[in-house]
Amino acid sequence: MADSLPLAYLPMFLHCVIGLVAAQVAQRKGYDLGLWMVWGMVGGTVALVDALRRPRQPQ
Repeated sequence: MADSLPLAYLPMFLHCVIGLVAAQVAQRKGYDLGLWMVWGMVGGTVALVDALRRPRQPQ
């Protein structure tokens, strides 16, 4: 049981990494980084797809 515990954390870790990538993509497009970090941690892959599909913010 103890040997499989670190393996169980791998999907959660990857979910958070994908969320951070989503926040970075959104920030480069002109969106609020803090808001997107929260959305990325909750949404993961869905947040990344959302960030990739959004248009750039006018400056």
